[in-house]
Amino acid sequence: MTGTRGFTSIDFPSADVSATPVWIEVDLGADRAIGSVTLHPRTDTGAAGGGTAGFPVDFTVQTRPDGSTAYTTARTVTAAPNPNGAAQTYTLTSATGRYVRLTVSKLGKPASDEATKYRLQLTEIRIR
Repeated sequence: MTGTRGFTSIDFPSADVSATPVWIEVDLGADRAIGSVTLHPRTDTGAAGGGTAGFPVDFTVQTRPDGSTAYTTARTVTAAPNPNGAAQTYTLTSATGRYVRLTVSKLGKPASDEATKYRLQLTEIRIR
């Protein structure tokens, strides 16, 4: 993550980014067991129409061990509701790896000051 506001992707003209998914990858430094991933939404700017801006709606969490190029899907989420500023935790089953990748195919609501620009926006990704 960069800066005090977290991560913000480039902007897209629609929420559907399935043709060019947005992704973030975290390097844990070594292979380890991964039990959950918690996504913390940005809360410094509200969404157009209320709620949290930029939180992913459809996404996968994938893992990759050190020395490999192959990812394993640990969790698929579709139609995630707007979190209204609250962190969301997603439990993973039997996940291990050095790298954790969040790949988003549908973005959430745009920010209220950019009603026609869709982005992925998170302040933190917590991996346990």
